[in-house]
Amino acid sequence: MVANTAVHLGMDVIGCDPFLSVDAAWNINHHVHKAATFEDIFKNADYISLHVPATPDTKNMINAETIATMKDGVRIINLSRADLVNAEDMKAALASGKVASYVTDFPTDQMIGVEGAVTIPHLGASTAESEDNCAVMAALELVDYLENGNIKNSVNFPNVSMPRSGDKRVCVLHANVPTILSKITALLSELGTNIENMTNKSKGDNAYTVLDVTGDFSDEAVAKLEHVEGITRVRVI
Repeated sequence: MVANTAVHLGMDVIGCDPFLSVDAAWNINHHVHKAATFEDIFKNADYISLHVPATPDTKNMINAETIATMKDGVRIINLSRADLVNAEDMKAALASGKVASYVTDFPTDQMIGVEGAVTIPHLGASTAESEDNCAVMAALELVDYLENGNIKNSVNFPNVSMPRSGDKRVCVLHANVPTILSKITALLSELGTNIENMTNKSKGDNAYTVLDVTGDFSDEAVAKLEHVEGITRVRVI
């Protein structure tokens, strides 16, 4: 995403990923040039953005030695892990002007207040825009559950979403145990209720079944379902 955005900004982009998957490669803009090694990046890039995990092999990959191979005035962006950059070597490079700017969302004690270091909060949800988006998303998910019985991003229940059909939607929260699904369908069959569509998913000890049925679904039918062992709640929408 960063590489493609940089291309759209008019930048000449070079990238190196020894573990690039085929699927990821399909999504990379064809204007991005492939570098054979990280050293090629260090020698040629004016801006270096790090996107690697913190492992024994990548720890301190940005250090005095690698910085020395970079262009004077290089700008480095590290939104991956603090351990990728040797803090003392970075401070020295900033002081000398070898590195013009170091941007990171890992504001360690060593880097806070250092001239040339831009330290920002690691938690992206702290921005005003993210707070607004999270609030809207949560509200829409609640509305979808209340109006359609669909579950998304629940902590203890599975994601379940099904297009509406039929006259009523019966939502059953129950334990994830054998035979309970057959008990639900058998009971509805005894009640003469036609099931137009249904879905069932589980997450850990909990499961959720959604059934779209023809005709009405009475309070008596709800009561009978709730008496089935393992069922904790029945909603009719």
